[in-house]
Amino acid sequence: MAKILYVITRLAVGGAPRTMLTAIRGLKDAGYEITLASGYPGEGEGSLVEEARALDVALIFIPTLQRELHPVRDLHAFWRLWRLMRVGQFDIVHTHLSKAGILGRLAAFLSGTRVVHTFHGDVLEGYFSPLKSKIFVMVERLVGRMTDRFVCVSARLKARLLQYHLGNEERFCTVVNGIDVSSFKKDDGGTQSGNRVGTLAMFYPIKRLDLFVEMAHRLKQRDDQIQCKMAGDGITALELKQQAQQLGDPVCFVGVCEDPGAFLSQLDVYVLCSDYESSGMSVMEAMSMGLPVVATSVGGIPEIVQDGQTGVLVEAGDVDGLTDAVWVLLQDPEKRARMGTMAKQYAQAHFSTSHMVSELDLLYRELLS
Repeated sequence: MAKILYVITRLAVGGAPRTMLTAIRGLKDAGYEITLASGYPGEGEGSLVEEARALDVALIFIPTLQRELHPVRDLHAFWRLWRLMRVGQFDIVHTHLSKAGILGRLAAFLSGTRVVHTFHGDVLEGYFSPLKSKIFVMVERLVGRMTDRFVCVSARLKARLLQYHLGNEERFCTVVNGIDVSSFKKDDGGTQSGNRVGTLAMFYPIKRLDLFVEMAHRLKQRDDQIQCKMAGDGITALELKQQAQQLGDPVCFVGVCEDPGAFLSQLDVYVLCSDYESSGMSVMEAMSMGLPVVATSVGGIPEIVQDGQTGVLVEAGDVDGLTDAVWVLLQDPEKRARMGTMAKQYAQAHFSTSHMVSELDLLYRELLS
């Protein structure tokens, strides 16, 4: 069977690494010989290293493969990847995340290996300064010429990326993220408090977690028994905690979440506040847990959440809409239960791991033929 090299910037806690590990598990069972190359997780990001080791595939760590721009380290990481590809004689290289995507695709091109890159999101806008974002677009266009196939995790992400002219449309495809729905089982011990609200995200500006803090403050003003929790960490952590302190600490910060199921099982309503979200793994996981979702109608979220059925969609930046939607669900146990049941049923029908793996298998077979 074909030899595939997966390359990812780091095995930190997050939707992209989790999805990739899920795909590797399924592809390994399908007979592919998988090697995984990765940098180490950063401080405070959490680690999925043990989960990767449990897959029993060849695992190679490249310490210089890091998210931050560093010419010397980046050159060394590129050399390690190129040497690995030359020696390994892989049939396909599949890269994930920005830094690994750039260095990995360049190394694959120079080693004469077919290359696939998955866009788990769009970091070309909203994450960095305008100048840095412009440079990223230029670099992505360059390595885009070396890319055999682009994989997008939602149809809307594909449409958005095509606007950057990274490659012709024939090289783009959509493979929806898959999760192990059966692993998300809500266990409340038979009770539901009906006052627990939460979100799970990396703390970046585009996630707009400041809206969650403000929403939590407004909800607590209506009912001080409401509990609001945020799981995650990142570059906006300090300012979010300062904002919460100024508003009377309406939010409990629980830190990096290495077990999403355990965190989600403590909630009654899940909230997503992002200005953009390509797919929303945490939303899929929350729906799999049987939670109604209140989310901003951005990116690929409308492809996941059915407004009025499995959750409620509001406009980006609308803190009033978020607050009111959550309040209604907290006050209406029947509606909350009905939406949660429909969310779980939808997740079981549409977020299949097997479908994701079969789509990737088909993609690889097409390239190898």
